Amino acid sequence: MDMDVYGGCKETMTSLQKSAISGVKWSSISQFGRQGMQLVTTVILARLLSPSDFGLIAMVMVVIGFVALFNDMGTAAAIIQKKNLSEKILSSVFWVNVAFGVLAMAVLFVLSPLAASFYHEQRVTPFLRVLSLTFFISGLGILQQAILERNLAFNKLAKLEIIATLFGSIVGISAAMHGYGAWSLVYQTLAIVTMTTVLLWAYSAWRPRFIFHWLEVKLVSSYSLNLTGFNVFNYFARNADYLLIGRFLGAQNLGYYTLAYNIMLYPLQNISSVIGRVMFPVFSRIQNDAAIFRSAYLKVASAIALITFPMMIGLWVVAEPFVLTVFGLTWSPVILLLMILAPVGLAQSIGTTVGTIYQAKGRTDWMLRWGVVAGLLVILSFVIGLQWGIVGVATAYAVVSVILIYPGFAIPFKLINMPVRDLLSVLARPFFCSLTMFFPLLGLKYVLPISLSDAMALAILVTSGIIIYLIVSWILNREQLLELLGLIKKKSG
Repeated sequence: MDMDVYGGCKETMTSLQKSAISGVKWSSISQFGRQGMQLVTTVILARLLSPSDFGLIAMVMVVIGFVALFNDMGTAAAIIQKKNLSEKILSSVFWVNVAFGVLAMAVLFVLSPLAASFYHEQRVTPFLRVLSLTFFISGLGILQQAILERNLAFNKLAKLEIIATLFGSIVGISAAMHGYGAWSLVYQTLAIVTMTTVLLWAYSAWRPRFIFHWLEVKLVSSYSLNLTGFNVFNYFARNADYLLIGRFLGAQNLGYYTLAYNIMLYPLQNISSVIGRVMFPVFSRIQNDAAIFRSAYLKVASAIALITFPMMIGLWVVAEPFVLTVFGLTWSPVILLLMILAPVGLAQSIGTTVGTIYQAKGRTDWMLRWGVVAGLLVILSFVIGLQWGIVGVATAYAVVSVILIYPGFAIPFKLINMPVRDLLSVLARPFFCSLTMFFPLLGLKYVLPISLSDAMALAILVTSGIIIYLIVSWILNREQLLELLGLIKKKSG
């Protein structure tokens, strides 16, 4: 234990644990609140807009998301991971972020016709030019957010993120109701980014000074550039399917695929990313104690699995009534896609947590190397699957995800001297309990009366699944279940 950093040890670690629990609580409130609002907003907009509108904006967001990778060049994560900070480095990094925001805005504005030409869709150009403003606006708040996360001030972040999302939802729905079509989704995004930046300045006490020291920036450049390199390859791997489907299969097919992929991501965004967001600054504080690091990571993985495993396995069963009830018959092609992608979501709910190991240990160079290998394999799988349409792309993604599971864990685990079997030992019981839930739930689905409405079938299946899983977990996995319930009790206390 580093006495200079932690001061003293048992009491400090208890305080850190309390801060982590509080951080997860507020981060959960933010994520569930935002995702809940976004889900409701998506359902409403799905009734007001066409699948091609969603597909068109999906094309735009692929480009926006790629340019966003360079918006802070990994400096925010470097600020969170670095133990000692000075005013010089903070102000210098702030101005770097502002400069990158302006540059990204200018580049996207000028090159947007090239993206439109790639998609053979000229409407992409004005959408991209308007959304280029988000890079300048967000660049003004990147460091404020990093400082709040570093200080585990997730209570402030939760409030501002929920307010910004609500504001964006109101703007998007209002625009759709007034007939603005795909522009409604553009206005929604712009409103969220603008409100977020305004509130970050309101909630953060730190203000930049008019100073810049290049040497201070160089101190974090190796870490941040490797992280940016990984993010680039990871982004291509995760969005190559959008690019290929949009280019070769059209906006409507991309709309179906995007909706299925986003539904699969909801549990990951609401659980895995919430916990990972909090654990990165926490792991950074205990980065030099491998034993504590291993113990903390396994507890996190166990908690995630207890929630996401039954959700993703249950999603496979209820895909049909869920899609027909929530989105309507128009979106029925999404059903099969959801069933294919559900196992991917199960694996990724744990797989997404390893990034915090690389980052907290300062080994973003390892992260980059693995990202290049994994990214190329994923992109290749999309190219192969494309000849069988969107179903082929989803199936190829599922297959390559299974192939990458073992090395995806084994490599980062070397940094904390942990064998993969230690992880498997804490995941075995949640997985078995989820499978035990799956079979009776599947049987129940096929004995329900055909005359039963989709909404009623969905309600019966979801309720039954929850009851079965809790009973099985209480019998076979009581220790982990009680530990999770104990954390929830602490968070609510």
